[in-house]
Amino acid sequence: MGYLVLTRKYRPQNFDEVLGQPHVNKTLMSALAKGRVGHSYLFSGPRGVGKTSVARILAKAVNCKKGIVENPCNECENCRAITNCNSVDVIEIDGASNRGIDEIRSLRESVSYSPVQSAFKVYIIDEVHMLTKEAFNALLKTLEEPPSHVIFIFATTEPQKVPKTVLSRCQRFDFRMLSNQEIFKKLKELAKLENVKATDEALSLISSRAEGAIRDAEGMLEQLISYSDGEITADDVRDVFGFIGNNLYLELFNGIKNSEENEIVRCVEEIASRGYDLREFTSGWLKFLRSLILCKLEIKDTTSTVPREELIKLTENVSKEFITAVLNLSVDLEKDIRLISHSPVYLELAMLRMAKIPNLRDINTLIKKMSEEMPLKENPQKNKERETNNRTITKLSKNAQDIWEAIIKQIDGTNGKNFLKAFLKDAEPVSFEDDILRIKVPSTHKKHLDEDIHFLRDAIKETTGKDIDIEIITYQQKVETKLRDNSMVTKVKEIFDAEEFI
Repeated sequence: MGYLVLTRKYRPQNFDEVLGQPHVNKTLMSALAKGRVGHSYLFSGPRGVGKTSVARILAKAVNCKKGIVENPCNECENCRAITNCNSVDVIEIDGASNRGIDEIRSLRESVSYSPVQSAFKVYIIDEVHMLTKEAFNALLKTLEEPPSHVIFIFATTEPQKVPKTVLSRCQRFDFRMLSNQEIFKKLKELAKLENVKATDEALSLISSRAEGAIRDAEGMLEQLISYSDGEITADDVRDVFGFIGNNLYLELFNGIKNSEENEIVRCVEEIASRGYDLREFTSGWLKFLRSLILCKLEIKDTTSTVPREELIKLTENVSKEFITAVLNLSVDLEKDIRLISHSPVYLELAMLRMAKIPNLRDINTLIKKMSEEMPLKENPQKNKERETNNRTITKLSKNAQDIWEAIIKQIDGTNGKNFLKAFLKDAEPVSFEDDILRIKVPSTHKKHLDEDIHFLRDAIKETTGKDIDIEIITYQQKVETKLRDNSMVTKVKEIFDAEEFI
């Protein structure tokens, strides 16, 4: 036999060798041990996670010369024939290229013939969701009353496209994406079997790039074995697959964090000059930001390829709110970058926009501080009234939360107003000062609260003995509505050259 690529050479030959699908293996092996063989199975899941491999193992397990067994022997004539893809009783069909009604009619005719040398004829239809509606209808009758010697195994990456009439006649098994650790461990084994030296960093990069598909990871390792000279390094992986190094992500985030426009422009120019795929860049950038936020939250990240000490250093002087804001803008960037022709320019503008976030992240705290420091306007009578009101509120409660609980208790004690009670459960007090009660609510509640606002005012008057203004703020607002036109906001914007990202 000629040269075999790694994917074929090390394809799992029994259930014990299948990687990352223990729930599938256990169920199938248990059913086989009890002789409970179904006539139609549906294997669904991402590409390259072992669906077709498991289908072939199942075909061997039901056709092994030893009878129906938990695991095929891989030594008998039938097992070897299926392994070598030359068994006349195991028919593999590509649903994408054999999707019409004529092909399915031909299949239905062949189903009636008994197997030649095995106990069962097994039809493995890959990408079954590609079949036409007419083809599915033609197949349905056979699935309803299949011959006792026939087993259908359907594989698909998009089970939602398979008609429910077909799904209901199949035993469904959902395959999952493999973890980076599982792929890394497998790659390390393969490198050892092939007598290939590979650094852990290189294998970790391959594992991350494979995105849960062991077949993709094996294909990349195959390519790197041909490319490398003695040992596969992380630089080899970056050179062959156009990976962007972590250093560039670190430099770019530092530029954003410190509002260094020149550094941001330099990083984007480097990305463009090296010919990196910008969609690949944004995908890696999102993973990098995820690692940052998890580090800031002190949550263990098993997928990051960035040294933890680097992440800790990078997040020392930034808040989790800032990283989250950068992440949100980056998610929008990832969506837009696919649609815009002058992507490097758009990428540059998006990153420069992110650099403006520090000007705004503490604006509410700053405004409150300035408000406390600003002297009262020269109006003795009004100042005297305000001082009296503030003293009254202080006697009633130490903070807005206590006042709010008293108001809610007042409303709960009344009959009716059930809708108002329900909507106020999701409301939270923001502040209670200067005869203004500010509360924040989900945007979906605002309309209903506006309609019943007089009930809320009555309850407040009953509680505080005063007429209080109410200001409602929705969750989506990043800056309070009335603050936009506030003179203090204008002053802050002038001092810090800030912009509103609303």
